[in-house]
Amino acid sequence: MGKDKADFNFEDMVRGKRLPILILDNRWQQLFPDDQKPAHIKKLENNLLNAMKKQSRLGTDLKELQALKKKLMSEIMLNMNEVSYDDKEEKRRKKLDKSQKLIIDINDKISKCMRETDEIPDEIRKANEELMLASVRVCYEKMNNNEADIKAISDWLDRTRIELKRQVLIKQDKEEANQKIYTYLHDMFGPEFMEIFDRNDGNVE
Repeated sequence: MGKDKADFNFEDMVRGKRLPILILDNRWQQLFPDDQKPAHIKKLENNLLNAMKKQSRLGTDLKELQALKKKLMSEIMLNMNEVSYDDKEEKRRKKLDKSQKLIIDINDKISKCMRETDEIPDEIRKANEELMLASVRVCYEKMNNNEADIKAISDWLDRTRIELKRQVLIKQDKEEANQKIYTYLHDMFGPEFMEIFDRNDGNVE
């Protein structure tokens, strides 16, 4: 036996389903062209788009930070291997300290970037689900409105068919009546009278 409507939780169904990314889905784009998108759909679409841009930015930032760290590590290794006994030693140590502090800072940024990178798929999934929920509500509202219009048009067509049949029957009856009258007059007065009758559009006064 099926569940009652009251027991049906559509949000749970959507949130548990593996969904395509809607803004990349051609079918969704066809249902929601730019010139027909409600304001709240555009807002949710932008939320999803921003989350995806953030994911791309985090990936780029992480690569740049890792490349910079690798470069600094190479420079530190070179400086550590250098031996100097003159006044350049102080400069070398200061540069080494600065590079080490930069690496600590970069490590912090890399850790933060990786945490956000781990979190972003869930952020994208939630934004996509919110957009799907809103999209389905809009679609169902549109379907309901269309169904109401379809019923109204179907009722009009049914009434029109009935009226059309009635008018066709009336037309046929009048044509048959005219034919009987014309035949009667033709038989009574002959073709010459009917020719004059026709020329005068049936005016006998």
